[in-house]
Formats: sequence, structure tokens, C-alpha cells
Amino acid sequence: MSCVAWLLPPEFLPPRHACLISTAPTGRSCSAAMIGRLLAAAVFLLAGAFTTSARAQTTVRVDAVVELFTSQGCNQCPRANRLLGTFAREERVLALTLPVPIWDYLGWRDTFAERDFADRQYAYSRTLHVRGRFTPQLVYSGAAQGSASNWDEARAMLDQARAAGLPSAPAISIARARGASVRVSVGSGARRPAADVWIIAFDPGPISTYVTRGANFNRRISHYNLVTSIERAGAWTGEAATYERARCTPSCAVIVQEPNGGRIIGAAYAAIRDY
Repeated sequence: MSCVAWLLPPEFLPPRHACLISTAPTGRSCSAAMIGRLLAAAVFLLAGAFTTSARAQTTVRVDAVVELFTSQGCNQCPRANRLLGTFAREERVLALTLPVPIWDYLGWRDTFAERDFADRQYAYSRTLHVRGRFTPQLVYSGAAQGSASNWDEARAMLDQARAAGLPSAPAISIARARGASVRVSVGSGARRPAADVWIIAFDPGPISTYVTRGANFNRRISHYNLVTSIERAGAWTGEAATYERARCTPSCAVIVQEPNGGRIIGAAYAAIRDY
């Protein structure tokens, strides 16, 4: 059973070594040759520090992307969140939680819901020909969708998505750039119509919230791989391209996707370390 919204409130309609040189007490000093070598080493180390513009992260390429649209105001969603948590632990799977404000009008405002997430769910509804929007909903690599209330069905659909893979996926790398900014590189591939490049910040969690009103009154709800921001960085047409964004922490995902909620072409993620 899923929570379904056929009529939505207006606000939900579609349109984040150092070298130390010293003089010994005896008065003896280092030789000129020794000092020269030490100075050269110091210059080399400093040059490396100042010329490195990006630090590569361990980027994980995936075979499938599964997105959970959930709500703190849906009584079926806490269980669906736990299912997403199990998917998040699987290899070569990018599992993301996107809370939507679909049930806010029932008395509890979802503390993590964003309009951008609602717009993304709306795009999938149109592309996948879903009548209305509902929670908890799972979307698999932008190609199929289903309810997260049926765990057996959800497992089977994820297995199908992994088996199909992302065969045309370009190489993707994620690097820490200046300050807290992130640099994303998408490699070359066959020339194609423009695809969207999404940069997504998420927190692996678990992150818990205590709900005091609505369908989940007096319950503590946990979220896994909670998306905190999603931003379209630009277009990819098959030519190698680089994109940079101000911040994408503590984990960063990149999705290359056909426009308007279409199929996902490639995806990867990385934990963004602080330096």
C-alpha cells in the first residue's frame, strides 16, 4: 500500500617535512651545498602545494541508480527508508533519498523536503506515465518505477536495473577543488543530444527525526543517503567536459541523464574529504 496524492495543494505544483635549518650551538654551520639542497626541496614542496588545483577523490562508478521519494507525513515511508538503507550498502549502486512535501498539508511539514526534489518526482511522473504522485516511490535509473512498500518487488526491480547496467556510461571523476568547491569531469563518448549533468550533495546518515504530528505522530524516522541539494550543472553532448560547483559535501554524486527525467546514462559518487 502506498500513500497517493491525486489532488495536490498549490504550493506543490511544479513550475543545495617541513625543512628546519638551524645553526648548531658549537658555531658550526651547514655547508653551502647542504643548504642549497634543503632550499631546493622546500621550494619543490611549496610549489606542489600551491599549484595543485584539485585533489582527486575515490570516485565510485555505479551500475544502477535508485531514488526514493519519501515523506515524513506518510505512514508507509519509515519502512521504505529502511529498505533504501539496505540498497545504499550494496556495491555499485547509488541509492538516494529525496523527501518531498507532498503530505505537508496534513499537519506535519517534512523537515528535509525541497521543491527541487518535488520537481524531480514530477518529471519522472510525466516521463514514466505515472498517474499522480505517491510515496514511497522508487525510481530505477530513470527507466522504471514502483512502490517501495513491496520489498520483494523492489528487490526484483533493482536486480533488473543492475543487470541492465549503464552500458553507455562516460567516465566520471569527482575532485575537491579550491576551498570547499568540487570539480566534476565527464569523459568523452558517442556524440548525442544534450544530456543533463546533475551534481547532488547527500549525507550517508543515518539521520533521525522525531515526528510530533501527522501520520507518523510520536515516531522517530531515519533517513539514509539523504539528499541535501541537487543542481543541474550543465549539458553533456558526448564531448569531455568539466563542471565546478561551490560545495558538495559530505558525499557528492554525479548523474548524467536524458532531459526531463529521462533515462540515466551514467552516474558516480565520492566521499568529499576535508583538507
